[in-house]
Formats: sequence, C-alpha cells, structure tokens
Amino acid sequence: MKNFFKKLVLGTVTLAMTLTLLPQASMTAHAANPNFIDNWDFSSSDMSSWAVATDASKLSVATSDTPIYGTVSSYGIISGRTSPYECFAQDITAYIENGKEYEFSFYVCLSSDYAGAPADQRTVDFAPYVTVGGATSYLGSYSPELKGNLSQVLEPGVWTKFEGTFSPDFAAPIEQVVIRLLEQGTNYGQGECTLGDYYVTGMVMREKSEEPVVIQDDVPRLSDSITSVLGEDTIVGCAITGNDISDKKIIALVRKHHNAITIGNELKPDALFNYSNGRCPGTTTAELNGETITVPVIDYSRAEKILNQVLKWNEEDPEHPIKVRGHVLVWHSQTPEWFFHEDYDPNKDYVSKEEMDKRLEWYIKTVLEHFTAPDSKYYGLFYGWDVVNEAVSDGTCTYRSDKENSNEPLSQSTHGSNSSWWHVYQSEEYIINAFRYANKYADPNVELYYNDYNECSSGKRIGIFNLLTAVKEAEGTRIDGMGMQGHYGIASPTMNDFENSVRLYTNAVGKVQITEWDINIGSSYDGTEESLEQVTRDVANRYYRFYNKIQLLAREGIVIDGLTFWGTIDSRSWLQSSSNVGGGSDGKGRQFPLLFDDDYNVKPSFWAFVDKDKYLELTEVSTETPDTSKEETKDTESTTDSKTNSDVSKEDQTATDTSKDDDANADTNVKVDADVKVDTDVKVDADVAVNTGVDAATGTPALGIIIGVIAVVVVAAIAIGAVLAIRSRKSKSDN
Repeated sequence: MKNFFKKLVLGTVTLAMTLTLLPQASMTAHAANPNFIDNWDFSSSDMSSWAVATDASKLSVATSDTPIYGTVSSYGIISGRTSPYECFAQDITAYIENGKEYEFSFYVCLSSDYAGAPADQRTVDFAPYVTVGGATSYLGSYSPELKGNLSQVLEPGVWTKFEGTFSPDFAAPIEQVVIRLLEQGTNYGQGECTLGDYYVTGMVMREKSEEPVVIQDDVPRLSDSITSVLGEDTIVGCAITGNDISDKKIIALVRKHHNAITIGNELKPDALFNYSNGRCPGTTTAELNGETITVPVIDYSRAEKILNQVLKWNEEDPEHPIKVRGHVLVWHSQTPEWFFHEDYDPNKDYVSKEEMDKRLEWYIKTVLEHFTAPDSKYYGLFYGWDVVNEAVSDGTCTYRSDKENSNEPLSQSTHGSNSSWWHVYQSEEYIINAFRYANKYADPNVELYYNDYNECSSGKRIGIFNLLTAVKEAEGTRIDGMGMQGHYGIASPTMNDFENSVRLYTNAVGKVQITEWDINIGSSYDGTEESLEQVTRDVANRYYRFYNKIQLLAREGIVIDGLTFWGTIDSRSWLQSSSNVGGGSDGKGRQFPLLFDDDYNVKPSFWAFVDKDKYLELTEVSTETPDTSKEETKDTESTTDSKTNSDVSKEDQTATDTSKDDDANADTNVKVDADVKVDTDVKVDADVAVNTGVDAATGTPALGIIIGVIAVVVVAAIAIGAVLAIRSRKSKSDN
C-alpha cells in the first residue's frame, strides 16, 4: 500500500513537471465566452436592467477610492427596501438555452445596517427563478441546476466573492430566466429581516467553455470485468442524482464503467410531488377503475432530466447501452405525510384504508405507465423497479409499524422510522397490494423487487423472508427478486451471514441483486496518511471478500445478477453526511466507501473486481483470506462506530452456525418452510484451494502445510544456533 501511495505522489509530481515544461501555447486556457450581463460593473448610472425586482426600493451607483477587485472600483447600491424580495435582479432569458452550462461570479458587501444582525439575516443567495410551461420555479443552493458557493453568511463591510455554475435542463422550453442577488432574511423571507442596504459589483455570467473531459482511460471497463465472471446479463450499476448530471467527469465514469444506473432520489414520492413535503403541491382529477378521483399533481421533470441524458448516451454509444432501475414506489420515508390525510391536508384526519388503497393504485399506475408503457418515451429503458422499500423493522424483525421511534411524531412532514402506511392499513396489506398493482401496470419486462438494508442481520432476514414469501404467494402479485442494499461495514456482516441471507432470499424469490453497495468505515480515519492507507486497504479487502463469496455462490447456480454501487466517487457519497434513514452515517467521520476517489481515479477497491493480482499488489496482501467461521469471529471483534454496523448481534461475535439462526427463528415466532435450508458450510472449489493454500474439504489451511512450515522454521533456528555457537567457541580459542 505504501508503494501505491508513493507511486501516486511520484506520478503527480511528474505530471506537474511535464506540464510546466510544455510549450506556452499548449497551456493556454480556452478562450472565455463573452459576459452577457448588462452593466456588469455598475459603471453606468442607468440601472434599468437591474430593476426587475426593485419595486419600492432604489438603485444607485457609487465608486470606491480603491479597487474592489482587479481594476473594478464601481458598484451598485440598493436602498430603501420594504420587502425581503427587493433585490438586484436582471432578466437573462435571451442568453439562456436548455442543456447548456453557464458560469458566473460576483461580489457582494453588506452595509453597516447589518452590524450585530444574526447570521441568518446576513445571508446572501444567488437565487434565480425560471418559468417553464407557465410554472415558475425558484432555485437556490438546494437545486440540482446550480453548483458553487451560492449562499454565504457575510460580514458587514467585507466584499465577498460568489461563483458557480448554472445548468438549466428542463423538460419544456424556457420562457423566462431572472437572476437575483438576494438577501431575504430568515425563513425564506417569511421571518425576521434587516432590510438594509447592500452593494454588488463584478457580475459576470457567460456560457462555459467546453473543456476536454479526461478520466483514467488505461484501466479496464468495470462492467466488462464483472459480466465476464457473473454473466453477460449482469447489472453493474451505480446511483446518480440530478446533481451528478452536470459533473462531466462523473458522467464519463458512469458511461465507461457501468451498464446501468439507479436514479437515487428523483423517482421517490417526495421528488415526484415537487419536494412539497409540507403541503400538497396542487390537485387534479384522474380516472381509476371507472371512478373520478382527486389526486396530487405529479412533476416528472427532475427524473426526466436524467432519463433524457441516458437516452442521449444510448444513442451516442449503442454498443454500451445504459439501463435504469426505478427507485422507489412505496416507502415509509420520503413520502409526504399529507398524502395519507383527507383532502391531502396534514391537519385533517387520516383517510380510510379503502381510500388510501385508491391513492396507492393510482400512484403506482400513473408512475409506471408514464415511464414503462409502450407509448412512453422511456419504454424499454427500465430493467427493474423497487416496488416496496424497507418495510421490515430493525427492532421487532417483523413488519415496520407506526411506533418504531417514539421521538418521531407522525405529524412530521416526512419520516425516518415510523410508517404512515402501517398507520392507515394496520397490516402488511399495502405491501401485497403494491406488488399486485405493480404487476398490473408495469411493463412485463420490468422486474419487480423488494429492497431493504440490514438484510444480513440474523433476525431481520427472517422477517424479510416472510415478507417475500407472503408477496410471492398472494394472488395477482409478481416479485422477481430481492434487493439486498449492501450498506455494509468493515466488520459486519460476516461472510456467513451474507451467504445465509443470499441463500434464504433466493429460496424465496429466485434471485438477489446488491442494489446500494458501499462500505462504511465508521470513525476509523484519523486524517493521517497512515490511516488513509489502512482504511483504503480495509475497504478494498471487504469488497474483495464479498466478491469472492458471490463468485462461489454463483458457481453453485445461485443467481446474483446485479451489483449496484451507491454512488461513484467517495466525496459525493451519501455517507459523508448525516442521515436518519437505514444504512446511513452519522456524518462525523470522513468515509471512503466506493471504487473511485475524489479525483475520479480508481482505487484498490476497483481492482478487487477487475484484477486480483493488481489488487493484491496494491494492498500488499499475499494470499486470499480463508473464509472460515474462526476468521469471521476475528472480524467481528474489530467493531466500528458506524451505524451500519449497529446490527452486529451476539451470534455474529461468536459463531454463525445454523443452530443459532434456528434459535433466532424461534425467538421471533416466525414460520419458515421446512424445506428451506440455510447452509453455512463454506464450499471451496479444488482449484481455489490450490491457489490459496486452503483445504478444499474443510475450508481451512491444510494441517500438513502448517506442520511442515513450523518444522522448517524450528530446524532452521537450531542450525543457525549451532553455527553461532561454534563461531563463538572458535573466537574464544583464537584469543
């Protein structure tokens, strides 16, 4: 591993020296496109182009005695504000096109009016609004169309630079775009406001010059390596969101190394309801089974922004098409609370189970037909869909209820633990019906999945097995596989628990896919180079061992036909932030959970799937770790602080044999079919045993080899001792 980092540093230095020695012409940056902002430096007293949102306030110009930046010393002033939305604003519609990227920068300074004001009344935002199809969207730091330092807390009297990019990509033509440099006080202008004077200058905005996108091109294609082992139809995917679409290097990684994506957020209910979690975004009517019902308005634009890009990629490179996994139709989290109430008003009573069932069927029908019906623009693009997500409790190992977390009231706009689906139905009927409706309305070629985390926990996997069995046996349903999320830690789950879970789920529904794979190191990283080397090695080793186990299971005919990683580069992983949903992180420690680093380069984890010898070289591992119960016990004694590892049970820390799983089954009072056998015996092919020094019959190092090695060491030690003794005597006699 140290050699790997030395090579990395040496390569970086060499590259820097090479660039320094290049001819000047080759170092010249791309010529900048023209700035289209009118009166960008406020050198003109005509402020009409900035007056789109001034209302009763007044705009004027002034000049500083010294340059504010560069040679610019003039600036604009807004004064006499009576509303938090009175601000510097300019209409730039004539210069903006869908699908293009624009870069911007400007400087802002607060006047002395803001001295002593709290931080949330000294926050300035780049906050444009865009009108598309008659509807206006107000953008900000939360919007995927914007990147950069868009929102900053300013100190009065200090000029502060803002810069970023704006990438409009809407489903319909843009009707209007207005940029706003906004100081709006608290609660998005609804709370306390200072309404003081502030100053702006140097507003530059231009179409971003195209730069060549360069990623590592001298490495094999990840999907080719995995499909050559697990089968050509194997899904090798990654999760991407709207924020990733504008990162050209991430897209280059996706297109080179993967054959599928999962849309991380934009197909969840809250996104399709336009992230209007506090209140219904508006209603319309729909026909359902001959009845006219009132339903919420659905906004597909965020998902379609990603899907339109995928269609474009597939047209450009038909030899390497990207398919899509839909995620997710029914989930207790990220489904707004108002969806379960009368008139879609969270302050009114819950609807009846019968009324909720109409809403459930309408929602599934509408979403699936929009994206998978034969007349859909996206027909044939989706390979699968997560119908229900995380409906089994970590605590009871039965169905998730509305009482999972006493500190989380159902009145919250969305939930991390408690289920309003259960609150309305008071049974698993909504799960059965969800699969029934998905089967009814989805393209038959789109596979339907149940998806869950902590899926290798000995108790919870029985609850998941019972759910899968109930869905499979219900009339009119279809379930094609189990989605094992794969939010794993360094110590948990053990290989035996992973294997037991795969066997149990494939027994229930035929096959599994790993759908959200990442490795959480907890708080292991301390910021040092040595620590980075260690956690990089640890993460790679976990992936390597899981992949070996998957290959062994596949040789038996067990179907694991999908490996999807939950992200692309480490810095963009959801584990870098705190999350209250299952499998998440506390956000306190830096994580290194994926196959590509912050610089878009492959890590040793990548080679764990692509080239065993390269992996062993980079991690300085000489042989494959034997997969035995003793090794699993050793692994689990090294725990981490990760929430992902919180499900390490007593069984995990001792032995993971079948009898303990049987005890867990008895404790949870669940029924398991008699013909289901969870085989914990480690099966090692003879050729693997030869390569790894593992006994093919027992899965342990051959006893003869161990005794032989010990004997050689002892004999060598005796011989060396004898030689030294003779030399010592000879030396004394010579003296």
